[in-house]
Amino acid sequence: MTPRPCTDGTLRHLSVDLDLDDTPGADGGEKGLTLCSTPERPVWGSDQWAIDIAYNLHLSDTCVDIAALPPCAECLRVAELPADPDAAPPLHRRAPRPDFASGFTGDEIRGVLDIDIVTGASLGRRAAVHLLTFTKIPDQPGFGDLVGIMDLVWDMGDIVRMGQVTDWAAVVGFAADADVPDRDRRMVAVAASLGGGPPVGLEAAVAFVDDPAAARRAIEAIAIATGHGDRWELTERPTA
Repeated sequence: MTPRPCTDGTLRHLSVDLDLDDTPGADGGEKGLTLCSTPERPVWGSDQWAIDIAYNLHLSDTCVDIAALPPCAECLRVAELPADPDAAPPLHRRAPRPDFASGFTGDEIRGVLDIDIVTGASLGRRAAVHLLTFTKIPDQPGFGDLVGIMDLVWDMGDIVRMGQVTDWAAVVGFAADADVPDRDRRMVAVAASLGGGPPVGLEAAVAFVDDPAAARRAIEAIAIATGHGDRWELTERPTA
């Protein structure tokens, strides 16, 4: 993460709510005040680490001790607020990390599932997500309850939010009751099997004779599961 200026245009802070503080008795960053923020970007507890590592790796010729900087006017104003975290204005509260993708849109769910893939998911999970995100299942109300949300410390201390299906068998059951095409139910069944859920017979599940797009997606998923998804490219030949 590249540290950014606070509300008075400088890089300084008075107090930071440590998002990754998982020590016994800590709140994991869900409570307390986060100061020196802008509406788009609150200060994170790893900002000093980001500055130090950039300097140590010769990516920057500047090393600043944030704690040694004097507080800005906004910091001083917020510091006078009552100690009750609920009294902090919304600008200075970082929203708690949700446990599940409940309330997420279908595209938001697809987004967090895809981020999980690029951050190092297993081959089976990659293939499963490739099929799942092709269907209308993520758009159905209530599906987000089956997708767990996690935050991962990534490059230069940045926080990457990703999602994982928590129970593939439950996803199969969800699809069975959802108002979606039968094609989507069969694709989800194959996805669940690839993701470590209930096994499925491929002969019936991947019979997409009249649906070239679904057939292509299924072939791509199998290639991904073998570990060679980026080696081959499918080329559609014109039909006679």
